[in-house]
Amino acid sequence: MEVDKTQPFDDSSGPINADPLGIIGWEIGGKYKIRGYIGGGGFGEVYDAYNLNLVEQRLVIKFFKRVQERARFDREARILCMLDHPNISRVIDFLPDEGALVVQYIDGRDGSTILREVGALDADLFINVARSVTDAISYAHDKKIAHRDIKPANVLIDRNRHVYLIDFGIAKEVGGDRTKTGYQALTPMFAAPERQTGESSYNPFLSDVYEMGITLFNFATNSMPYRNPVSPSLEEWGGIHSRRLSPQLRYILKKATHPDPTQRYQTAGEMASDLRDLKEVFVEPKKKISRVLLAALVVVVVAAGVYLGRGLVGSWLGSAESTEAQGPADSMAVVLDESQAQPLEQPEEAATSTEEASVPATDQAETQPTEQAQTQPEQPVTPPVEQAPTRPELTIRIEPDGVRSLYVDGRRRTPGNTFETAIGSHTVEIVHPEYPVLRKTLRVTEESARITYELKREFVGRDTLSIQVALLPPSEQNLLEINLNGRQRRYTEFPVLDLICLAGTWNVDAELVGINVEGEAVPKIDSMVTFPYGGGPRSILKSAQGTLEFSGGESGNIVPLLIYWSQ
Repeated sequence: MEVDKTQPFDDSSGPINADPLGIIGWEIGGKYKIRGYIGGGGFGEVYDAYNLNLVEQRLVIKFFKRVQERARFDREARILCMLDHPNISRVIDFLPDEGALVVQYIDGRDGSTILREVGALDADLFINVARSVTDAISYAHDKKIAHRDIKPANVLIDRNRHVYLIDFGIAKEVGGDRTKTGYQALTPMFAAPERQTGESSYNPFLSDVYEMGITLFNFATNSMPYRNPVSPSLEEWGGIHSRRLSPQLRYILKKATHPDPTQRYQTAGEMASDLRDLKEVFVEPKKKISRVLLAALVVVVVAAGVYLGRGLVGSWLGSAESTEAQGPADSMAVVLDESQAQPLEQPEEAATSTEEASVPATDQAETQPTEQAQTQPEQPVTPPVEQAPTRPELTIRIEPDGVRSLYVDGRRRTPGNTFETAIGSHTVEIVHPEYPVLRKTLRVTEESARITYELKREFVGRDTLSIQVALLPPSEQNLLEINLNGRQRRYTEFPVLDLICLAGTWNVDAELVGINVEGEAVPKIDSMVTFPYGGGPRSILKSAQGTLEFSGGESGNIVPLLIYWSQ
C-alpha cells in the first residue's frame, strides 16, 4: 500500500499499561497531574500530563535518571526555559525536587519514525526541516547553548508540517563557567568523531554542526554518509545513496560532516544561510548503459556493418560501368576498408566464390568448371562440436568438526561432501562457534581438489579478547541471550565480565527477556556498539542481529559491548 507522505501522522501513544515509575494519576510539583506514559530511554522517562488549573492544556514531563547535582540541574533548566524560538519545543517549567522538565506537547511524529515508515523526505518537506533545524540551532548557539544530541528522533513534525527541535536534554551551556550534568547525550551513529573518541576539549558547537549534517543526510537519503562513524573517511562519503542529491546540497552536507572540525562550517548560522539559498534538493541520476547492454549494441552495430558492407560491395560490382562513369568522388562513397567489410574469417569456398565474382565477364568462359562439376551437389559442412566445460569435483573439510555453516560463492554447502564447481576463483565463508568468521578466496583448477581448513592454524596469533557486556539503561530485571556464531550464552547479571573470544568478525544474535515482570512491555534491543579501549576500530550494529567486529585497542584486550535497549 502506498503511503501518503503528506500526512504521515496519527495520534499514537506510548506502550499500553506501561508505567515504569508507577506515577500515573499522581500530582507532581503541586500543579501537574500525570495522565499516561509516553516512552523513555537511557536519559529517563516521559509522561503525558496536564496543568490542574488548565485541564485542556496537554503537557509532557521528562524525568531524568542521572541528575547528579541539583544546583547544576536548576541552572541549566533555567537556561532552557529562556529558549524562545518557533522551531524549538518550549520548556515551560522545571521541577527541581523531581529532577524533571515540563515541556509543551506536540501532536506529531519524530523523524526517525517517519524515515522508518515512509522513507526519505520529499524535497519540500526536506527544505522545511533543514531550514527549521539549522535556524533553531543557530539561535541556541547564539545563546551559548549546545544541543549535543541532534538526530532524526529529536526532530518532531506536527500535522501541519511545522518542525520542532526537541530534547535538548540538559544541554551544555558554554561561556564563562562551563557546567556539566550527569546526563551526557551521545548517539553513536550521529555524534561527531571527536566526541566518540573521547576528546575532552571538543567544541560542542562544531559537534552540533556535524550532527546536523548527518541528520539532514539521513532525512534526504534514509541512509548514512559514512560506514564507520568513529573514523569517517571523505573518500567513502555518501556512497551510491548521495547520487540523487543536487551538487549544491552535496556541498553543504559534505562540508558540515567533514571529519576535521576546522574544515566544517564554523557556525550554524553559516550553514543555515547556505540552506536558505538552496535551489534544488534532488536531481535525476544519469542512467548508465550496462556493460552487457553495451556489448550487445556493439555486436548489433558490427553485424549491421558487415551486412551493409557486403551489400555495398555487391552493388558496386554489379554496376561497375556506371561507377566508372561517375568519377573518383562517387567511387569513394562505396569503397569499404577490407577489415570493415570482412571482419570474420571466411571459409575457403566463400573466398573462392568472391574471387570468381570479381573476374571480368570476358574471362569467365575460360574459368567455367565442367558441366559434371556444376551438377555435383554441395557437401554439407558439419559444425564443430563444442565440448562442455570441465567442472572439477571439490571437497572441503574443516577442522575441528562442529562447523555451523559453510558457504561457497554464497551457496550453502555441507563440509566433507563432494560437489562440482567451475574452474576459477571462488569465495569461501566458514562459520564455527569457537572461531571468528573465516573468509577466504579459493582457486580451483581442472583437477579434482580436496581442501582442508584447519581453523586453529588459520587464526594463530589472533588476540584473545575479554568482551564486557553492559545494558543501557542498566537493568536487573532482564535476561540476555546472546549468540556468537550460533553458540548461545545467557546472562542475568551485568556487566558481564566472563565473555572471551578471539579478535575478528562474529555473527551476533541477541535477545532481551523480562524476568518475572507481569504486564511489562517487551524489551527491545535497539543497537549494539563496541568501544575498544586505546582507540581501536569501533563496530556498530543498529539491530539485535548482524555482524560485529571485535578488535582490541592499543592499550589492552578489553572491549566493552554496549547494548542499547528500550521497551
